[in-house]
Amino acid sequence: MAKKVLIVDTSILCVWLKIPGREVIKKKDKPAIKARIKEEVANNTHIVLPFASIIECGNHITQIKRKDSQKYVNQFAEFIEKAIDGKEPWDIFTNQSVLFTKERLKEMVCDWKQLSVTGLSMGDVSIKQVASHYDSMGYTAEIFTSDEGLKAYQPSPKPNLLTRNHNRR
Repeated sequence: MAKKVLIVDTSILCVWLKIPGREVIKKKDKPAIKARIKEEVANNTHIVLPFASIIECGNHITQIKRKDSQKYVNQFAEFIEKAIDGKEPWDIFTNQSVLFTKERLKEMVCDWKQLSVTGLSMGDVSIKQVASHYDSMGYTAEIFTSDEGLKAYQPSPKPNLLTRNHNRR
């Protein structure tokens, strides 16, 4: 069976980090998100934070109009630093640097030009590109998002191939 990657979208990351005003998922779904992430960690799923999710989440935190916004800035910075240092199960940038070559960036812009009419943002197109990249490396890639439009661009799951017993007749 192919190794699995769970690619975390901004909508899920904001719920996970409890970003005020950005927890756009129904309250009943919030515990399910936490349980799902814990389950995937227990199953040794590779959990990926795309660069777009990090940037978008950081932007949302910066826009908090509360006196305690610095608390969220510090928490998010610590979260990212722990992930970079391997102290959290989240994976940042691993295997994603190849997506930032001139050729791949041109592909992303071309995809975005075509997909923008469907409402897919540049960040979403880059997440789609991350999923496609992991899929091409043989992983089962799932985009973990509350956005059904983005979810539709998730690569198809890999079938479990069984070897055929040629001696049997």
